[in-house]
Amino acid sequence: MKRGFPMSYFWGMCSPKRMFASRTMFGWGKLVFIFVFLTACLLIPVSLHFVKQESFDLESLMPNMMKQVDDTFVSKVTASYQLQNGVLAGQPSETLQESNNGVAMVKLGDTNEPDAKNMLVLGKTSMELRDGSGYTFTVQYTNDTSLADVTNAEDMQAWISSQWFLQNKAFVFLTMSAMLGSVLFASSLMLALFAALFIWFTKRNQMSEIRSYKEALSLTLLALGLPTLFATVIGIIYFDITVMMAIQSLGMVLMIAFTFIKTRFRQTDDILELGGRTG
Repeated sequence: MKRGFPMSYFWGMCSPKRMFASRTMFGWGKLVFIFVFLTACLLIPVSLHFVKQESFDLESLMPNMMKQVDDTFVSKVTASYQLQNGVLAGQPSETLQESNNGVAMVKLGDTNEPDAKNMLVLGKTSMELRDGSGYTFTVQYTNDTSLADVTNAEDMQAWISSQWFLQNKAFVFLTMSAMLGSVLFASSLMLALFAALFIWFTKRNQMSEIRSYKEALSLTLLALGLPTLFATVIGIIYFDITVMMAIQSLGMVLMIAFTFIKTRFRQTDDILELGGRTG
């Protein structure tokens, strides 16, 4: 039975003998398509994880700004100011706390802000967050928020993170998805290229019938199929990018090992028959 692409790929990745029989079926364009497909599968758990995320550790993004929030500053804010319906009010109109590497302040009037690389400014209707790493955000207070539950620096940092996250979900989704997607893409690419190179070197052995790098890469991508799909399912159930990468790489090694055990990288009559069925 002749199978067209991409069904031929899914059929071929399901057993070691099929993988070896299918190694000559794909041109370079199809190999690129297969690699992009496998990488896209790994991105599904990443996207779902950040879509469902309800909080974000802003300290990991702006660590120096968060260091300006200490218990002394929090006690001044909670003792003198109230936040209701998205408006911060109280006296005095300005409270300033400076440290060696930044500033934390309350500014309810039109006074000038100090020039600091790391700064937290609580304004009348919004707060300004600035970090030496280069990030700067202006965050509007939500109407339903207050400082009633803020009693220490840890509470204040969590409150700042929650207010920031409510208005920057899209930024978090795009940034983190792009960053982790790049990691997965680079990891999968290096894994496939170096594994294929290792298989290609077996052509020096007269027993191996893998004669080109394209055949070796085809076999590698076939071996990546089931481990990648399994890693995707595990990532949807429990998201951990290191676990996903470990499952993919270990699974690929095992599939290649099973293929060698079953075929010794040589065409036998039953493998030739399998190859003929796929066209």
